[in-house]
Amino acid sequence: MDVLTQPVLVLNATYVPVAIRTVKDAVILLVLRKAELIKDEKGLFIRSEKLKFTTPRIILLTDYYKVPKRKHKLSRENIFLRDDHECVYCKRKLPSSRLTLDHVIPKSRWEEIPREKKPKDYHTWENLVTACRDCNTRKGNKLLQELKWEIPENRSTNKRRFPQFSVSTQLVEKFGWADYIRT
Repeated sequence: MDVLTQPVLVLNATYVPVAIRTVKDAVILLVLRKAELIKDEKGLFIRSEKLKFTTPRIILLTDYYKVPKRKHKLSRENIFLRDDHECVYCKRKLPSSRLTLDHVIPKSRWEEIPREKKPKDYHTWENLVTACRDCNTRKGNKLLQELKWEIPENRSTNKRRFPQFSVSTQLVEKFGWADYIRT
């Protein structure tokens, strides 16, 4: 991988992660004095005719940058994040590889539920939950009341907290960002 395209963690003036940019972008921000170097890779250099830099890994913006509220895209990983990688039925925390998505109201039963008792659509934040494979298999196409199961009401995106900024554990470990990012 070209050094200039490697990732650099960008922190706002209050040390909150706000972005991941390339080494090239980070060097430009450093040269323009719009950022300060927080962490670099000592043995890896970027050279030009007149300048020599160690490769930045973490930079701090000199001006405050407000972290914008993010509208989270409906995706498998975002459902897992919302539910904290926990099966909503048995409450076991598991890695993503051992989790599935479950439609609370199965597609095969969608039409028999009155409109006022179901979300506006089948594939929505309100109808999707994190489930372990065992619970999802046991549930099948049954409704929760048929199984006498309940799930917490606070699972919608408006009520459950998302991390403002998430990065893979591999990147955090590889580039030494652990002091600034919780995985």
